[in-house]
Amino acid sequence: MDRIKALQEFEVKTILPEDFRFKGKVPFDLQIVGDEATIKVLALTLEEAMMRVDLFLFGVDDENN
Repeated sequence: MDRIKALQEFEVKTILPEDFRFKGKVPFDLQIVGDEATIKVLALTLEEAMMRVDLFLFGVDDENN
């Protein structure tokens, strides 16, 4: 419960990968203009927000790679 109370909304901007396609639900508030995505993410830190975006878009988990 404490984690939920501490969450903040971060805005992460990134370039979409060329082969990006939507598959199922999008767990974020996502806006795409051209090849740039602006994504609003709930997380404890900006670093956590960026990791969640990378995992969703690129399948990359920086902590475990």
